[in-house]
Amino acid sequence: FFFVLADGMSEITSLCEPTSSEADGVLGGRCVDTGGINAGMLRCPRCFSRLLSQCGRLVERAGDEALLHVPRSSNASAEAADGAADSGTVTTAAAGTAADPAADTAPDGACGWDAVPHEWWWVVEDVNDVDNVALSYLVTPPAAGAIRLALCSECRCGPLGYQRDGEAKVWFAAPLLRQQDAMYADDAADFPLPAGLDVAQLQAMLDSGQATVAFKTTFEEARLGMMLQDAADGDGVEVTAFTEFEGRPGPVELSGKVKLGDKVARVNGQSTRGLDFAAVLEMIIDAPRPLTLHWERTGSRPQDASRVAHSDFKPIAGP
Repeated sequence: FFFVLADGMSEITSLCEPTSSEADGVLGGRCVDTGGINAGMLRCPRCFSRLLSQCGRLVERAGDEALLHVPRSSNASAEAADGAADSGTVTTAAAGTAADPAADTAPDGACGWDAVPHEWWWVVEDVNDVDNVALSYLVTPPAAGAIRLALCSECRCGPLGYQRDGEAKVWFAAPLLRQQDAMYADDAADFPLPAGLDVAQLQAMLDSGQATVAFKTTFEEARLGMMLQDAADGDGVEVTAFTEFEGRPGPVELSGKVKLGDKVARVNGQSTRGLDFAAVLEMIIDAPRPLTLHWERTGSRPQDASRVAHSDFKPIAGP
């Protein structure tokens, strides 16, 4: 069963029971769970590729916050441009090309913008939680600030939403996505390996460092039981040891997911790019719980369970 938000209401008002006729999903569907989170899968309206899986919070917006900025094609007829404005989407790859973020410009191949209002939006707190999306280079529609347009990465249908420059969260216009009941999820069909690539080849690519694994962990505890240092390759902050407290391993090691050498990419959705290990440690210590850490791993990592004794981190006082 799904919970659904009725039009104009901010609380759950009724239940909707999916039927076999909903296997193809509902365009603009807004079924949510008791926490207001997308209860199904959100798919591209054109090619049906899966964009989001049971994530994304439903938000009602108004005014400028409700506008989706759509680039207007320079070679489209007025009638086609009006149709794009009415639907809120364009289906060309122009939105994925470079544009000057310092000017009120549209992407290459487009001239001008249409601002299309949508009352209901899905907001995803971190782009790493999205299954399948392409983001354009920075563009700057009039009065919108610098944004990246969100497109389907398979067929380039879009824009379906946007991400503001400097923010981790991504906004998707609910009327433009097709929502499907989670019971129809098929990971093998939705996320197939590239043609000619088998699991053994993929593992070899990961082990050799040709591919990067991204994952996340969530903790309730204040003390996590790990030691961070600036990465040996000079890029980012990595785990260099696990720590123990009163003879017991910490939550990071006990999760079984994190390995030595894994890099901390985000702390509760905030990027760590450009920060040293002391700044990242302070972010982790000061962040509210539950704490979600996004990690990146390049190449194979040994399962080293050796530990060092815990010591409290003391930030260096400024001058």
